[in-house]
Amino acid sequence: MEPISIALGLAQATGLADKIGSLIAGKNGQEVADRVVDVAKLITGMPDGKAALEEVQADPGAKMRLEEALIDREVELQRIAQADRADARSLQVETLKANRGWLSENFLYLMTFLLLLFAFGFATAVTFIELSPTGERYADLIMTSLVAGSVGGVVRLFYGGGGRMQQQQLGSKRLQDFGDYSR
Repeated sequence: MEPISIALGLAQATGLADKIGSLIAGKNGQEVADRVVDVAKLITGMPDGKAALEEVQADPGAKMRLEEALIDREVELQRIAQADRADARSLQVETLKANRGWLSENFLYLMTFLLLLFAFGFATAVTFIELSPTGERYADLIMTSLVAGSVGGVVRLFYGGGGRMQQQQLGSKRLQDFGDYSR
C-alpha cells in the first residue's frame, strides 16, 4: 500500500478522516501522508505503515494514542499542507526590494485600486439604474460576492485577518477531553 492510502486508513480508524483527508487532498498531500504514517509507526512500534495500520485497527489503545498524537501535531500537519502558499506581504516586500520599475513596485496597489473602483462603481450602478427582476437577482448575487470577496480580501491583505481565528479541532475530540492535555 502507498503512504496516502495508509494515512487515509489511519485517519478513518481514528475518526479523523475529514480533517486529515482534507490535508492529504492538497498539493502537499504526499508529505502530510508520510508524516501521518511516521507518527503511526512511532506510536505502534511497527516497522512499516501497513503493519501500523493493522495494529491501530486491532488495538483500541493504539487507536487512542494515535488520535492524541495526531491532535498534538495538528499545527505541524497544517503547516506541511500549506507550505506552498506564498505570503502576499513577503511577496510584496521582495518585489519592492527587486527595484524593477514603477509598474512592478505599484502593481499590488494599482490592482487594489482598480478592484475597489470596480466594486464601488458596480454598487453605485446597481443602486441607481433600474433593473429587471432577473437582473436584480443577478445583481444581488454579484454584489454579495463582490463585497464579501473583493473588498474583504483587500482588507485582509493590507490589515491582516478580521478577527481571531476559530480554534480548529480534529475529529470529535478537543484537547480538554484528554485529561492531562487540558492543564
